[in-house]
Amino acid sequence: EKDWSAQDVSDCWLSQLQGLDHLKAEFIQNNIDFALLSNTNVFTEEFCTTTLGISNKIQAKKLLMARNRLTKSQDEHPAGTVFDSSAERGKNFTFNLGKGAIKAIDLAVRSMRVGERASVVCRSDYGYGSEGLRSSKGDVMVPPFSTLNFELKRVC
Repeated sequence: EKDWSAQDVSDCWLSQLQGLDHLKAEFIQNNIDFALLSNTNVFTEEFCTTTLGISNKIQAKKLLMARNRLTKSQDEHPAGTVFDSSAERGKNFTFNLGKGAIKAIDLAVRSMRVGERASVVCRSDYGYGSEGLRSSKGDVMVPPFSTLNFELKRVC
């Protein structure tokens, strides 16, 4: 997430915020990448109203609250946090193509040959998206809008 471009912010985050996806063009035009979005000294209510042209203060506050949730989840789950490892469990992750895996894994495995290894980096829209992933107890395993990294080996 921290290396999201303005296009990534627009596609992966802004498009998921109810009633705010109309701001996509302004985000791209003003080059609002993750660094700018997460900078609380720059990305303020005033920035939202003047630079982005949001005249509705409730929408500006909604945008700032969503940004705060995003940056908080990034702080609580820093890059490199392992949320699952079939290697550590000693058991391969199995699934049927087209069912049971996130989009990025499904697409990657479809293109691999048996025995081939791949490193996959996927944006949130190819992973767990705006919902993230929670354990059966409700604990956050993967926060919303997370970019994921996988090391894969196709075994069959």
